[in-house]
This record gives sequence, structure tokens and C-alpha cells, in this order.
Amino acid sequence: MDYEYDNLILDGRTNDQGVACGFGGCRYSRPADRDDDFSEWSPKFGVRYQINDMHNVQGRIQRGFRAPQATELYRLQGSQTIADVESVELDSYELALQGAGARWQYSVTAYYMEKDNDIITDSSRAKLNGSDTEHKGIELAGAYELSNTLMLRGAFNFAEHTYKNNFKDANGDVDILISGNVVDTAPETFGNLRLSWQVTPAISTELEWVNMGDYYTNQENTADYDGHNVFNLRSSWNVNPDLRFSLNILNVFDEEYAERADWTTFQGDRYFVGEPIRAFLSVNWSLH
Repeated sequence: MDYEYDNLILDGRTNDQGVACGFGGCRYSRPADRDDDFSEWSPKFGVRYQINDMHNVQGRIQRGFRAPQATELYRLQGSQTIADVESVELDSYELALQGAGARWQYSVTAYYMEKDNDIITDSSRAKLNGSDTEHKGIELAGAYELSNTLMLRGAFNFAEHTYKNNFKDANGDVDILISGNVVDTAPETFGNLRLSWQVTPAISTELEWVNMGDYYTNQENTADYDGHNVFNLRSSWNVNPDLRFSLNILNVFDEEYAERADWTTFQGDRYFVGEPIRAFLSVNWSLH
């Protein structure tokens, strides 16, 4: 990945006439012309063992990376004059057990990950590098046929996400003491559960429960979001091979929730609000 940044206006936090905005300068700081390049290796190794006809176990080790994005390098906040960031690296170790039978299937995956040089946005919206984090958890997924007309499916994640070190603010002056804190906007639990009912050969319906656990919204772990539970209902009717009606009712109980929540020093709690109850009716008609 190679960037060649050419700033076609004045450097710094001024307007196009060179005049500083109010409150100490404009919101964004334009860096001087610069070139940046990133080259990384991403090896991976996996092994799979078939225990019997119904079960198998898998192991995976891999290193992933993400080069900094253009906005992280050149769309600087406040008094930042340069974004000295490196590629994010992630070492991942996974062990999975999978199985299936005539009426059921399951998957259990345990993982441990170490992320180095993470690029985060602090509560002042500045891009910071050098954050090391640890991630460990279990992912569960499965399906069970309760009867000839009822099917239960679900997937859940239970995890711990932790900062491993402190680091300095955008000016390099103040230590941000977050070592041992929980990573912000990273819930410990989330998942969904779906109950499908084949009412008749032509009519089917499904009730879905979507769960988002609580999480901290800043690195200091002083602000949080309580999480939410949302229910969705989806139904379809195949009138004939050429005509199909579908009705989807989302957020059935009109839950007030946030798709994402965070916290900033400028305005405190901030919520990206989820949509209220809504319904969609669709008709599919095939012409031959």
C-alpha cells in the first residue's frame, strides 16, 4: 500500500485565506505533503481432524494486518500536524469443534487474539497509534429441528477485550491510563436466536431475537451503554410458483436503542439511534 499525499491548500488549521477558525483553529488540520508506504506479511496455518462421521475439530493460527486508511493519515484533528501511525497487526489462535446430525448442527469456537499498533479514535476524535489489546472468547452457533415444522437457530459470542498498555494523547504530552481497561464499544456478549415455523407448505414465518450486551463507550471506562434487545418478525406466502408475498416487521416492540454509542469530550454521550418499528411488504411476481 503506497500513499502520495499532495495538499493543494494551506497546511494547518486555517481556512483557505490562512485565517484561523474560532475556538483555537478549524476542526481539521491539513498536514504537509508526504508519502507513506506499508508492506506486511500475512501467513496462516490450519489443520482439520475428522473425529468421526459427525464431528470434527479444527485449529487455525494466522497473522492479519490492516494498513492505515487515508483518513487516519491525512484527516487530522485539532492540533495534530502529523499522524505517525503504523500498520495494525493481529495474531489469532482458534480452536473449533463442529458437528452435525439428522436434526441438528453445532459449532463451538474458542479464540485468543493479540492486536498491536491498533489505531483508535480517542474522546477528542484524534487518531492515535500504539494501542495493544488482548481478545479472548467463545463463539457458539447451532441449529435444532424441533419438529417437522419448527426450526431453532442461534449464534452467540462471549468475549473479553482488554487494553494492554497506556499511551500518550495526540500531542504526546499526557499519558492516557487505560491499561487493564475494557476496550470501548466492544460488548462482552451479543448474538441472535431465530425460531422458524413452516405453517403450511406455502406459508412460513420467523421470529428473531437480537441481543446486544452492554459496553463502555470511552477508553477510560467512565461512560457506558446498557445494550438492547430487538425482536423482528418475517413471514412469506408462496401463493403459487410465480407469486410470492413477504411481510417483514422490524423492531416489533418499538424498542428505543442505539445501533452504536460512544462518548466524546465535546458533547458527552452520543448515540447513533436505531430505527423504530417498521414494516415492509413485498410482492415477487415471475412472468414466463
